[in-house]
Amino acid sequence: MEVDLFLTRVAARVTALVYGMPHSVRFPVAGLAARPGKGIRAAMLATCAECGVVADPWRLVRLGAVVELLHLASLLHDDLVDQATTRRGAPAAHTVAGADLAMLAGTASFALAGAEVAALGGDLHVLVARAVTELAYGEMLDVERAYDVRLSMVDYLELAERKTGELFRLSCLLGAAEAGVEPAIARSLAEFGARLGVAFQILDDCLDLRTDTGKPTGTDHLLGLFGAPALFALRDDSGGELATLLLSPSLRPSDLPAVRRLIEARGGFTAAAELARTCHDEALATLDELDPATRDRLTDTVTAVWRELARP
Repeated sequence: MEVDLFLTRVAARVTALVYGMPHSVRFPVAGLAARPGKGIRAAMLATCAECGVVADPWRLVRLGAVVELLHLASLLHDDLVDQATTRRGAPAAHTVAGADLAMLAGTASFALAGAEVAALGGDLHVLVARAVTELAYGEMLDVERAYDVRLSMVDYLELAERKTGELFRLSCLLGAAEAGVEPAIARSLAEFGARLGVAFQILDDCLDLRTDTGKPTGTDHLLGLFGAPALFALRDDSGGELATLLLSPSLRPSDLPAVRRLIEARGGFTAAAELARTCHDEALATLDELDPATRDRLTDTVTAVWRELARP
């Protein structure tokens, strides 16, 4: 199935599932679902399914809806933790519906995804349950590391893999499982997803201080959640100027241009971009054993999005 058509059908399935939710929790989810993202996780799922036997197109659409629902659920919760004010060009759900309802809507979305995959039968629900556990743990790690200016890159990468890489990994595993892909290839696809997810998280960290995204900038830094650029810059912060500013109780949005300048001066953005590129290249290297046509389709699936996020 052509990718754009597949994603259209996935979005329609997500909408149908969301409008079957109880009215009290439907509103926050429906608003977010009406502003779909790029669908890269669902697209990766469909492409990975091409590595095995011909899979049922409708089952793939439903599985695509599962990963997109999980993504919506994680965004609802993540925006609460990060106190983000906007999402996909509109007010974040918790700013409109309130924190309690947004949290319940996110939880209901996780449950809805679980019900959908359970209805498909087999052991796919086990993969989803494990992934949701990892996502929750990643969110907890994100909260625990707040204001840690000494967070190691090893710990940061673990957080990124659990918080973001896990859902990319699940997308690849579900596609591979549905198509009966042999175990060795499935492991390669899972590693591809995990490494690519980490790369995307690093780029997303860089976006937090970019001024041309149409999104509020520096939100994570105001909450003490320091991404890869800040962590790299803090390594070279011998005078402690950046650490002092980031840990200041009086840090305000008006201070964020100074934060950006200090991170840039200490090479934080350059180092983070290099790490993201390394993770990206490592992800592609895991595909060497695939047939060239499938490898090219997976590469094409992520290239346009990657270029958009990685642009200066």
